[in-house]
Amino acid sequence: MLRLKPEYGLPKKLEKDKIYSFRKPEERIYPINMPIGLCDYKSDEILASIIITEFKVSKNKTEGKFRILKNVKELV
Repeated sequence: MLRLKPEYGLPKKLEKDKIYSFRKPEERIYPINMPIGLCDYKSDEILASIIITEFKVSKNKTEGKFRILKNVKELV
């Protein structure tokens, strides 16, 4: 799962097939081009199914991009 806060790149509006950027203050490894859940950091609520298209890990941070596959409303 990719857990994000708004300040880490959690979008206010999730649009299918749109590419979004994220930045986290930790060093993390994510699967590339494999469906995972996008979660709200506060509630752990799954908001969408996404794929991470790229990420880069450097000292004390991870930056990357993800694409929305399906919003949670489409999953139900």
